[in-house]
Amino acid sequence: MKRSVVALLVVVFSIFIGFGALKVEGNKVIFTFSYPTANTVHIAGNFNSWSTNANPMRKEGDVWVTELELKPGTYQYKFVIDGGKVWKEDPDAPGYTDDGFGGKNGVFTLALKDGKLVVVAPAAEIKEKIEINEEREENFYIEDNTYVVIKFYKPEAKYVFIAGSFNNWSMSDTECYSAGDGWWEAVLELSQGIYQYKFVVDGKDWVVDPNAPAYVDDGFGGKNGVFEVWKEDSVLKVGAPRIQKEEEPKVELPKENIVRSVEYAVDGKISEAEKATAYFESKGVVAYVARTSTAAYVGVLLDKSATQYLGQNVLVEVYTDAPKMTSFNKKTYNGTQLSKSVSFRFSINMKTWQARKRGSFFAAAGDDSWILQANPFRAAVDEAIEFEIPYDILGVKSGETFNLYVVVSVEGKDEIVPAEGIAIKTPTMISGNVIAKFVDKVGDDYGFGTYTYPKDPAFAPYKGLWDIVEMQVLENEDAYVFAIKFGEMTNPWASPKGFSHQLINIYLDTKDGGRTNTYKEGARVQFTQPWDYFVKVAGWPDDRIVFATADGKEIPEAITYEADPAEKVIYIIVFKKYLEVKTGIKAYVLSMSQDGYGTDHIRPVAKDSTQWTLGGYPVDSKDYAPFVLDTIVPEGYTQEQILKSYVPEKEYAKLTPVVIK
Repeated sequence: MKRSVVALLVVVFSIFIGFGALKVEGNKVIFTFSYPTANTVHIAGNFNSWSTNANPMRKEGDVWVTELELKPGTYQYKFVIDGGKVWKEDPDAPGYTDDGFGGKNGVFTLALKDGKLVVVAPAAEIKEKIEINEEREENFYIEDNTYVVIKFYKPEAKYVFIAGSFNNWSMSDTECYSAGDGWWEAVLELSQGIYQYKFVVDGKDWVVDPNAPAYVDDGFGGKNGVFEVWKEDSVLKVGAPRIQKEEEPKVELPKENIVRSVEYAVDGKISEAEKATAYFESKGVVAYVARTSTAAYVGVLLDKSATQYLGQNVLVEVYTDAPKMTSFNKKTYNGTQLSKSVSFRFSINMKTWQARKRGSFFAAAGDDSWILQANPFRAAVDEAIEFEIPYDILGVKSGETFNLYVVVSVEGKDEIVPAEGIAIKTPTMISGNVIAKFVDKVGDDYGFGTYTYPKDPAFAPYKGLWDIVEMQVLENEDAYVFAIKFGEMTNPWASPKGFSHQLINIYLDTKDGGRTNTYKEGARVQFTQPWDYFVKVAGWPDDRIVFATADGKEIPEAITYEADPAEKVIYIIVFKKYLEVKTGIKAYVLSMSQDGYGTDHIRPVAKDSTQWTLGGYPVDSKDYAPFVLDTIVPEGYTQEQILKSYVPEKEYAKLTPVVIK
């Protein structure tokens, strides 16, 4: 009898299993998704080119359901909520893969098993018990340093195929060759990795290889053979999967206690990576403080798991100042004097956390009392307490410094960590090498030559507000920075960013494919070359700030922006890790008038200007003339020529991009 050794292994393979929210009935895959508050849900994936409207789901109670006819293969998917406002991964997906934008797509494989479609887990890192087959006859070898050859003895077979994770478990894709004397040979050209397999005899019997290097449970009470392909010194090898020990990567703590930029997750657990920044300790309280380009991170460890303090009279708080404080306090909520004045208080009340699951945000009243504000920050409580504090709330720009205190209060007694506070300098994002510069005609914020300003005094001085006079594009290690200078910049409606009128749309072409129409209706233009990414910026950081892919995925964290009203410049920072650049970068840059009530926040243009509407719109265009007031055009073109290229009642004006790099 053969002996088996059981080893714990991290492997990459597929295994037949069943999944609660995804199942097969006949030739259809049934998807279910619980999202009771949605008005509409569609499923998007590589099976429908990630369309947001091709496959609607129907609501049955609180669950959305749809059925799709799919062929054997591997598929990725997501659920699209309310027309693309939200994209959600399936919490019960068979597996997940990086979506390329910091999130996850669900992933699964369909395969034929005994002539029926079954759902198969994707190739992914999975912990399984592997039986190493130590007493076996060698039946694997490498041919020409390219092919894996597997020998299988079955003298009574008429024909044999091999099925496995390398061919989506197809019963008929990979035929074995008769080698004589009852032996069959499978010849496979495989990349490095770990694979499962079985032999299919005479088109009906699934047979386990008795000489497989190793085995794994097939999910149906049987076993699959398992082997690994790898290279050593450019020589292809094959054999039993090599045992690996799974360990969380250790990150060396910095020698200097300086607030650093780290990747973090607000999940109530402090990872080794999150510890690789400044840390402060006092009387059993440890605080880790980090930064990113858009927010500060604070993680707090108490003398025991934070969950053990739930329901108790304990406050965990972060107090901060701000560069342009207008009102400030000098004491904590409990009256403890701080070494510096502060303007904001971010508070987690352990007594009410279980019921509320969110923190509270307060602004200083100026008399050491606090005024409750809308909740703008993320927080989590588990083993630790974690805060994410956006710089926008503090009014902090890149390269500026602010201070914070971590305060833990037990029964009204404060412990300040550290007593002197913590200084955080935000990353300087508005820097880099200039890779492109465009000087635009002054005074041409009139569309194709006829548009006039609205009449309300808010639009004074009635010139320059939408006039792009120059754009520079900078590149640094993390981002591309679009620095757009306008003729005038005023703020009559008190935008928190310092400008009220400008609405900027940037469409980026970085790879093959994409769209030639606008992301949403409103601008009334189209594009000569397809775009891949859309950027929208206005003076209010709400739904007027957008970064989206051509297939409709919105990724708010992909951009940030700042303004310098004195210099009349808006800086738009697009982070590189969210861009796939394959063919260089081309850009369409559109300047329009921001209107909170307009279609996609674009102020309309009418025949005659009114208090709030621009004038000079050509009635004979039949609503096909653009609402774009200024744009940057490539050399050899004029703005007037491009914006007037519309065809009445037929097509919008076609814009031509400028080359960034």
